[in-house]
Amino acid sequence: MKIIPLGGLGEIGKNMMVVEYNSQILIIDAGIAFPSEINSNSGFGVADTKYLSDKKNMIKGILITHGHDDHIGGLSYFLSQFQVPVYSTPLTKNFIEFKIGNKNKDNLHIVDFYESYKLGEFQFQFFPVCHSIPDSAGILVKTATASLVHTGDFKFDDNPTIGNPINTEYLSSLSSNKNLILCSDSTYAEKPGHTDSESVLATNLEEIIRNAQGRVLVATFSSLLSRVQQIINISTKLERKVAVVGRSMIRNLNFALDSGYVRDPKNTVISLKESSNLHDNQIVLITTGAQGEINSAMGLISNMRHSELKIQKGDTVVISSSPIPGNEVRYSHMINNIFRQGGEVIYQSISLVHVHGHGSQNDLKRMITLVRPKYFIPIHGETRHLVAHAKIAENSGVEAQNIFLIEDGYTVEITKDKAILGPRVASGTTYINH
Repeated sequence: MKIIPLGGLGEIGKNMMVVEYNSQILIIDAGIAFPSEINSNSGFGVADTKYLSDKKNMIKGILITHGHDDHIGGLSYFLSQFQVPVYSTPLTKNFIEFKIGNKNKDNLHIVDFYESYKLGEFQFQFFPVCHSIPDSAGILVKTATASLVHTGDFKFDDNPTIGNPINTEYLSSLSSNKNLILCSDSTYAEKPGHTDSESVLATNLEEIIRNAQGRVLVATFSSLLSRVQQIINISTKLERKVAVVGRSMIRNLNFALDSGYVRDPKNTVISLKESSNLHDNQIVLITTGAQGEINSAMGLISNMRHSELKIQKGDTVVISSSPIPGNEVRYSHMINNIFRQGGEVIYQSISLVHVHGHGSQNDLKRMITLVRPKYFIPIHGETRHLVAHAKIAENSGVEAQNIFLIEDGYTVEITKDKAILGPRVASGTTYINH
């Protein structure tokens, strides 16, 4: 059994992993790279798939952990090269459909959590994890030689706003698999302690909205439906109406309401047009653009280019995010622009208005302790994150020689008796212009 990351190791984003066994291949995720201040290429980056170019007939399918761009953003390009079935949870499938359009929709298949599926000589099973988007999954892949647990992006949240806590009994049961390899999210491997539950934001957000004299605008990620749910709940309690701004936010919320991922029993959600008939102190607006993206709702608002909304004196603007690495300058620029226009801006470095979707050191240790893998590969992170996670694994009882600190293109080969580093394969970034 070979494990070959083509993206996501030694970098944040562009996630793609190849699992190969007996001349058959499964792929996990197909993401895009995040923007970087050290790379001025105008296109968006996807994993270089040269290694797969002469192996098209070997690929049995691609498994998607969740609906964030660094895991699904490259799917449209990938499917133009490789016509293979795609497996995901229902909400993730909806995000994928939005990304790829009508083309390749017949390739998309929904999986149920804990159900076992077979593709060639692979068996796989999705299991639920907590992350900043509902329906996120970890994946178990089994072959006759070894088993792989891929955590996807995760944290332990014992009081999630949407969904249930991670099933720790299930994770413990995985340790019975022979020759078990754990590939685990390393994003916050340098951060001590536990990552806070999404629910800890409720008190702070309620206080901000309660004390606001005028409109409240909350910029967040359109996929962060648990945050949207909290804002709807708080606004209902404080007798404010909620309107959402930004195409992806409107689309995601409508789908989430229709399918029951988000609930609005008191009809708090109204249209932006309807909100114009209310007093300022009766309105909460949830917008896209928590990173200040140029053509997002908050990006346009902060640059005074939005056709329907302008910052006015008395507005309270909550930036419910922290900057993605490489985006700090644009993020800061957005905040300064809002202040210049007379808005009161509340953001993460001055108030708790955002929690992360990735586990910190104690969460990562807990995952390793529960799964008890024989082999360990830290994934999803820059080199410094992978190094920190490798140390956590060794301190958690994984033998040093069984920890593989690798980056994109490296191969780990697992036999029934041992695991070794194999040859390095072609890897890198392919840039695609819109």
